[in-house]
Amino acid sequence: MGIRSRIFFLVFLILSSGIVTSYIVAERDLTRAFELQIVNELEKQAGLLLASAQNLNNYKNIAEADAAADNLGAAANSRVTFILNNGQVIGDSDLNINQIKSVDNHGDRAEVINALKDGSGWVSRYSDTLNEDLLYFAITDQSKDNPNIIRIAVPLTYLETATGTLQLSLFLLFLVVIIVSIFASAVATNYLYSNIESLADAATTIADSDFKKRNLKALPTQRVDEFGDVARSIYHISENLKNQIKMIAKQRDQFGLVLDDLGEGILVTNKDGEFVYNNEQSLVILDIKSLKEKNINNLEIPAINYLFNRVTNKKRADIEFEIELEDKSTRWVLGSMNQSKTTGEYILVVHDITQLRQLNSMRRDFISNVSHELRTPVSVIMANSETLLDGALDNKKDAKVFAKAILHNSERLSSMVSDLIDLSRIEYGDLKLNIKDLNFNEFMDSFLVSMKSVAKKRSIELNFNPKHRGLMYADSQALERVMNNLCDNAYKYSEAGSSVEISTRDQGKMIKVMVSDSGEGVPSEDKEYIFDRFFRTASARASDNKGSGLGLAIVKNLINSLNGEVGITSNKPKGSIFWFTIPKSK
Repeated sequence: MGIRSRIFFLVFLILSSGIVTSYIVAERDLTRAFELQIVNELEKQAGLLLASAQNLNNYKNIAEADAAADNLGAAANSRVTFILNNGQVIGDSDLNINQIKSVDNHGDRAEVINALKDGSGWVSRYSDTLNEDLLYFAITDQSKDNPNIIRIAVPLTYLETATGTLQLSLFLLFLVVIIVSIFASAVATNYLYSNIESLADAATTIADSDFKKRNLKALPTQRVDEFGDVARSIYHISENLKNQIKMIAKQRDQFGLVLDDLGEGILVTNKDGEFVYNNEQSLVILDIKSLKEKNINNLEIPAINYLFNRVTNKKRADIEFEIELEDKSTRWVLGSMNQSKTTGEYILVVHDITQLRQLNSMRRDFISNVSHELRTPVSVIMANSETLLDGALDNKKDAKVFAKAILHNSERLSSMVSDLIDLSRIEYGDLKLNIKDLNFNEFMDSFLVSMKSVAKKRSIELNFNPKHRGLMYADSQALERVMNNLCDNAYKYSEAGSSVEISTRDQGKMIKVMVSDSGEGVPSEDKEYIFDRFFRTASARASDNKGSGLGLAIVKNLINSLNGEVGITSNKPKGSIFWFTIPKSK
């Protein structure tokens, strides 16, 4: 049953109940009024009969009394009964003498009792003697000591006829009223339903958070009745909700941006492990394309299952685990999970610690390499110093050799420490760069003056072959350090009489600079490590070229600071080409 039908039924039920109740009350009261009217008529007739009749005690016998009762009954057109105060019936206009003699004592009749008590009394009941419903009215005669009773009775058929006519009239009247009430119920139902429907539509719109629909604007807010009050309340609620939703959406977006910018992955699940929130970074870190229709137990990451099982047992959990990516590389992740005290949901935070682990590994390798690289020159210095102290000072020739060894390793140690300091400053951003437009050809004019003299001493020919256009965007001092290291590296591993070439060419928005030599080259298996700290090829470790092993690492970090890249390729037929790129002028 729809709301319209329920409203109609309710309104009709209320109206019908009122109508039926009114009908019953009216029918009862009118019937009672007719009955009282008849009683009043009987009372008047009884009074007239009383004035006409003599004292019942004066009748000589039942026949005389019955004859008098018959005369009075005929005159009154009613049944007249004479009853002595002891209840004996001595005359009745509707009974013969034999019937009167056999009739029951009437002393226990209600109208008789009331008449003896109050002077008159009436009652309606079924007569066993006449086998019909009668209305009886009894009144005492004029005897003062032992009053007797004259009773008049009329059939109730008159009352029933009158009330039947009344009931029919009432029924027709109330039938018309019911028909009118049905129409009124329909009108009231449509009126109420249209108002309730508009309010319901507005409430549904608010529930759907669609505040632009017309039914909100169509609310009867100008009305001054209760519907108007409700409509205004709904409209104000919708406005408040709209503003609050806008504010919450703005805060949510801001919060989402903050979470995405944290660099950490955030995943939130309910108690069943179903995801209720995640930021984009979580998908990136865990190498997951989507979390739609996924449960935390379906991620197929055992470490996360372990975290969830721990936290559901009221235990905070942290764990480091590795994920194999699609490119077969490994990513290390730190996962931390706990339960929210406010919502009861579980919050998983994941960090990509791959770089941190690599840095830790590099730190360990760095310490190991530094210790190893420093140990050699220090050991040489200590050994030669001890030899001198043990008496070699007396032999000038040997003392000179030992002193040169001490000086050479001291210079190497000093160079290594200096390079370490420079590398540290570059990596931690302490090196201040003055990046600006730079004409590389002009830069090379001054650079070649100093570098050609060094090349000449080593019998190496240095050539410059530029093929780029425009200016580069770089720091001249950093660029000079890069070129010095690359040229010095090329000189060390090139034979006398060979050549080193510096060339350039355009590469999109970059200028590529290449330093080519014809030395022994770098084995293919060493190329990916050649720019690492302290890395030296096997041939370099076996040669007398005792560099610090930090020159190429400094080159890589300086070029990265200039927003460029470094690399190495083989030079045909032999040798290497060390290259780097620098952005062109903006």
